[in-house]
Amino acid sequence: MGKVEITEEVEGDRVGTTDYYFDRIGEPLSIKEEDAQYDLENPPSQPLAISERRGLVFIAHSSGFLVGRTKEVIAASKNSDGKGSRVCIQEIALVDVPVGDVRILSLSADDSILAASVDAEIHFFSVDSLLNKFCLSPFARI
Repeated sequence: MGKVEITEEVEGDRVGTTDYYFDRIGEPLSIKEEDAQYDLENPPSQPLAISERRGLVFIAHSSGFLVGRTKEVIAASKNSDGKGSRVCIQEIALVDVPVGDVRILSLSADDSILAASVDAEIHFFSVDSLLNKFCLSPFARI
């Protein structure tokens, strides 16, 4: 194969738009009651996974992850005044799964399996078993 030289780099066309409007819903919520701050020098890569099909949100914290109903989390955010007594996500979560410091959460395409990256391992959880609180340990680990 021949060598190709690039003599000039040209950026593609950009089309500006003002069609987007983002509106914050409610107030920010704490994840846990006790301090669950991430290491700001090494934060999780993907600490949030959302299942639109099942109406669930999966939120990583320093010792595992929480599973909550999206509608309940949004309602708690809307009902919060941002000061005084605030609800944290841990209080309204369906389940808190203690697996260690989760760095990445990812759902399968059909929303049936949740993968959680902890240290040098990937833990796989059945979403149905998490909802039923049947088995909070992973069914596979690699």
